[in-house]
Amino acid sequence: MIRKFVATSMAAAGLLLPVGAAAIVATAPAAVAAPATPSTGELKGKLQNALNGSGAELESGDGSQIVKVGQIIARIPGYSWDVIGPVSVEGDVLSATLNSCAGGSCFPIPVTWKNIGGSWKLSQESQDLLVSYSSMAG
Repeated sequence: MIRKFVATSMAAAGLLLPVGAAAIVATAPAAVAAPATPSTGELKGKLQNALNGSGAELESGDGSQIVKVGQIIARIPGYSWDVIGPVSVEGDVLSATLNSCAGGSCFPIPVTWKNIGGSWKLSQESQDLLVSYSSMAG
């Protein structure tokens, strides 16, 4: 009943338009498909590129601070890191864990990437977190 009323109302509104007037139809913008969920190895590569100063891998687009993290960790004897799963995606946010290891112990650091323009980029929050941790070692 309601559907019939709405359809009738729309038809009647169309009759009230002056001859030659164009009806305007609003459409929602097309949604950008989320990029494929990367593997932990792919995320490690993206993070390594960011640590090498690639702003293209960062939400901020500015690799000037995180490159210092890469320089600091390169000086720590026996330090290693890896990105481990599980990798999860919720909306435009991807989450994984950076496993930071030194002296036989590992410290898990939750990190996130954001879908920006169809590409996963390390979030500003994660970038800031890694920079803050490295400042303690530097």
